[in-house]
Amino acid sequence: MNEPRYRDAAEKAADFLLEKMKRKDGRLMHRYRDGEVAITGFIEDYAFFTHGLFDLYEATFDARYLEEANFFLKDMFRIFWDEAGGGFFLTGKDAEKLIARTKELYDGAIPSGNSVATLSLLRVGRLTMDRQMEDWARSTLDAFSADLDKFPAGYPQMLMALDFAIGPSREIVIAGEKEDTEAKEMIREIYSLFLPNKVVGLHPSGEDGKRIRALSPFMENQKSIDGKSTAYVCKNYVCDFPTTDIAKLKQLLEK
Repeated sequence: MNEPRYRDAAEKAADFLLEKMKRKDGRLMHRYRDGEVAITGFIEDYAFFTHGLFDLYEATFDARYLEEANFFLKDMFRIFWDEAGGGFFLTGKDAEKLIARTKELYDGAIPSGNSVATLSLLRVGRLTMDRQMEDWARSTLDAFSADLDKFPAGYPQMLMALDFAIGPSREIVIAGEKEDTEAKEMIREIYSLFLPNKVVGLHPSGEDGKRIRALSPFMENQKSIDGKSTAYVCKNYVCDFPTTDIAKLKQLLEK
């Protein structure tokens, strides 16, 4: 939509949560009121926040948001994963002890934490080349496969995750600087098309480049050509020939 005010509002919201509702030990909290933070976060808090952080990375290409999404997803698995039956419990293992720890899957007006978490694991895992993270997502799909088979209409968000997992999906990398005119045009072209099963990364130079490569080793070889912003369109980390031409990029995206 090319609306900077929406991006700015999203950054402001994310930065508030990271500053005020991420405990010193990294635990995400559930409530903030009049300066008081209370109640440890539920699976929905982790799932939706990581989903938003990854969206924000793809909108700003600020590696900090990808770092935070990566951290929270790994912490989410540690705190909420059901070792016996698979899937994510509603409450963390550090929460108040209840008679039973429940797991929710049904996608109503608001999708379930399990569904959103599964897609987030797939997206972040794909861009960071973290096979373990994608395995966690597939284990969640396996855990709820009987429910999906019995009543698929009840789980549209989980079906989106399943569609991503089955593929094909794409990894798209722009090697260049985010303020470069050509890079902006390439990014605009990517987002002008309906490509739901994709992840998009930016590989800049300098310290920012080192930071993103530490998160995503896949981008190590995605380099600009002749100093120009260069697009790489890949499937399962196998890339077409890179291009510096917008028209050629569109052809690759529409294949």
